[in-house]
Amino acid sequence: MARAVVSTAAQWEPLPRMRTHEQVVAEIENRLRTGRLRAGDRLPPERQFAEALGVSRGAVREALRILEAVGVVEAGTGSGPSAGSVIVNDSVAGMAMVLRLHLQVASYSREDLREHRQSIAQVAAHRAAVSASVEDIAALRSLTARMRDAVDGAGDLEAEFHDQLMDIADNALATMLWTALREIENRDGTAPMGAPDDPPAGRAQAYALIVDAIAAGDGDRAATLLSAVLRGAPCPVGLSALKRAG
Repeated sequence: MARAVVSTAAQWEPLPRMRTHEQVVAEIENRLRTGRLRAGDRLPPERQFAEALGVSRGAVREALRILEAVGVVEAGTGSGPSAGSVIVNDSVAGMAMVLRLHLQVASYSREDLREHRQSIAQVAAHRAAVSASVEDIAALRSLTARMRDAVDGAGDLEAEFHDQLMDIADNALATMLWTALREIENRDGTAPMGAPDDPPAGRAQAYALIVDAIAAGDGDRAATLLSAVLRGAPCPVGLSALKRAG
């Protein structure tokens, strides 16, 4: 029979001390994790919430500010049935803010963000090649036709194409990250991915090739083509290389 091991006090370390508002955040996080709180649920009014938790109203207020900043709650004021903050699902805004702040303190570069966004798009292309329906393919083809005929707003149509691709891929986390990274680009005024100086017809043809690959169920080819477009492969010169790759 194995002898029981008795640990000594020296083998233990003090638990990290949490500030009161951090404890409030941790309690809300725990209830979300266990399903006792869900999106749409309303938290108690500030005074009642503080009394229930045995903390100050200031601690509750600070915790709610943090959670509002990251898109988990929407602050509520006033009294009556509508009083109290509401649990929401605004993950895109929260993630965009966090990524943008870390970008400013040089935790990573814009190129890092672009590479990650490109990787997300490639995964989406792979998944779309497996899961796209006839209706999905028709919608993507309609978009590429509109790109081809566009005089202005081709960039908006490309963004719509990627949104549809993410919807088809049906990965909520990938969609959230993709959208958050795009919001950073839009907010900072950085150049969009791709080669915006190319003629719309050329870029439309590149996207049409991507749709062909998705329709054929060829995820590898769809991802390769999409990666080239997002890297800014010039059209139609780049298209010749893309066609040879097939």
